[in-house]
Amino acid sequence: MDTINGTSTTHDKNGVVRDNIIEAPTMNLTPEGFVHGMTAFVALAMLLGLPGNVLVVIVHRRKTTPTATDWVVFYLAVCDICSLIVCGPSFILMNSKLWNNFMPSSCCSFHMVILHACLLASTSLIALSAVVRRYVMIKNREPMSARISKLFGAFVIFFSIGLGSPSIILHKNTPSGFCYYDKQKAQLQTIVYGVYLLITLISNAITCVCFLNIIPKIRTATRVAPTDIINDAFVRTRRAAIKATICLAMVSVVFFFSTVAPIIVVTILNASNHNLGVAMSTFTFIISRLYLTNNFANPLIYFWMNSRFRHQVRSMFQRTKRNTVIELQ
Repeated sequence: MDTINGTSTTHDKNGVVRDNIIEAPTMNLTPEGFVHGMTAFVALAMLLGLPGNVLVVIVHRRKTTPTATDWVVFYLAVCDICSLIVCGPSFILMNSKLWNNFMPSSCCSFHMVILHACLLASTSLIALSAVVRRYVMIKNREPMSARISKLFGAFVIFFSIGLGSPSIILHKNTPSGFCYYDKQKAQLQTIVYGVYLLITLISNAITCVCFLNIIPKIRTATRVAPTDIINDAFVRTRRAAIKATICLAMVSVVFFFSTVAPIIVVTILNASNHNLGVAMSTFTFIISRLYLTNNFANPLIYFWMNSRFRHQVRSMFQRTKRNTVIELQ
């Protein structure tokens, strides 16, 4: 057995391998094919999500009389943009192992703060949208003014950033350069993740209850036809409210399956603190990045279900093209 300075080289190699597995099991044990596939998925999410969410922000900022629902959608788009701009490139660098070469530990902490803040803000805003839509379908009016919704949405985002701030001390680069949580603070991380999970479960319980209460109202409203008492304008307004409610319900469903369910699984796995095999590491690696589905799916849902949003986007581009032609003439 060769030795260098009285230390076994075999022991050093085993120590490095064991150290790497402890530091980032999902990165070390996940097959390269899955890593490359998820890297392509992250790139696709950025390609689809950034332009779509920017359009959502621009359209809603141009509204002269935004509603409470409009401000919720606006802040959801802002969260998606922040998540894609910060976390998208970070995930690509981590997957390609380029992160280990030059990214400082402070960027790891910042990445995790934004990741957790956007997740918490999104789940809270979706719960708020469910409450608003339930009130609209039952009372025929929104429970708060647009100004209150604007202030409340801003408060949710800043509060979520505060809740995500523990990642500054909980996450850092490991000795080999992986962005991972600090093993010495595993107990504190379990508590913090428990708080995140509690907030997520409460928010989604509220969302589920509200939309389940709306279903009978939607069934009744879809059968309403114009009469001498109920005019055509009321029916059109009611059907528009139903479409908006179904649209936000679909956003909630996508968020649950792409974000909430994976969070629950990953939190349980982290709390169990046991060694992961190849299959479980690959599964954890994939579902921990599925939340980006929510970031690019929301604008696609708006385009698909909201004819008013499609018209506003089309009008915006037509106006821009017309102004360009006038300037050239």
